[in-house]
Amino acid sequence: MAGPIPPQIEAPKTFIGVGARELVILCVAGLLGVIVLLFPIHLVARVGLAVLVMGIGLAVAFGRDRRSGKTLEEVLLDLVRFYNRARFQQKGTDTAQIPAPKIRLAVSPERTPEQESVRRDPVTEKDHGFFKVKPLPLGAGLLLSILSLAFLAGLLAWLWLGGVVEIQTWTGGPGF
Repeated sequence: MAGPIPPQIEAPKTFIGVGARELVILCVAGLLGVIVLLFPIHLVARVGLAVLVMGIGLAVAFGRDRRSGKTLEEVLLDLVRFYNRARFQQKGTDTAQIPAPKIRLAVSPERTPEQESVRRDPVTEKDHGFFKVKPLPLGAGLLLSILSLAFLAGLLAWLWLGGVVEIQTWTGGPGF
């Protein structure tokens, strides 16, 4: 094996560069966001929850695992399969007495342009589709970004609805 195999990410199948799976997930997330905006709670909470729902929908639609290129549901299905598999203990597999094998690093020769073209990502290389959508890396950073955006949207809604005047009355400053 000359090097790591690149992940196989299926190319989008629609003319706008986004697959049917992503469009369905985004439409469902948008519908849920509108439903959240109709809840009978405070507007600030509704705005924050709607942004949270839409951000999670966006992450599910366009999020990919960094190492394998799998979607969120494929990663979760792999985890379920891993934890539900049968496990067997084998006799004589205690590694405490066995010395670790020596690893030899093979130096690879210079890569040719033909080999470099094989390693490119098929999603970003193909020129079909109106939009160029790059996959979002799944992880804690993406979740933190979504939560931060939801908090900031709620904060901006609160400030727009009179939060500045409320802060000024707390501090004794002049009101508007």
